[in-house]
Amino acid sequence: MTKLEQTTVESQTSNELTERRHIYNGDPMYRPSDFAPRANRPVKHRKRSPFMFITAIFGVSILIVFYIWNKIAVNRLVVEVNDLQAQYQKIVNASEILRAEINRKSSLERIGKIAGELGLTYPKEQPTWFEVDLEPLQQPQQEKE
Repeated sequence: MTKLEQTTVESQTSNELTERRHIYNGDPMYRPSDFAPRANRPVKHRKRSPFMFITAIFGVSILIVFYIWNKIAVNRLVVEVNDLQAQYQKIVNASEILRAEINRKSSLERIGKIAGELGLTYPKEQPTWFEVDLEPLQQPQQEKE
């Protein structure tokens, strides 16, 4: 290769690099002639502190423990609710049985049959109503006071 060819190849590669810099560096298309292209900065790696790493692991483990504790508490509450519902259903059933027994025992046919066995009969005449004078009953109480 001749010297002229080398300079043209170098100028083409430098033009390509300059064009790439326009894209990657975000430089405007218009560039003053005295403005030099910006060089890439070296990458600086931040040191990660072991304390931050341990703190993050500790925080995540606390969140996991609270999540599991919450699940266990919810499961216990569900079991307790189911037990209470079963107990409530038993009480409702017992109450219904007692109501049915009260209705059966308070029926007029049964009461009449038991009364007939005891020798009781229906009255043949109408009951008479009478009034009681309460004044003589109240006088002895007033004298005692």
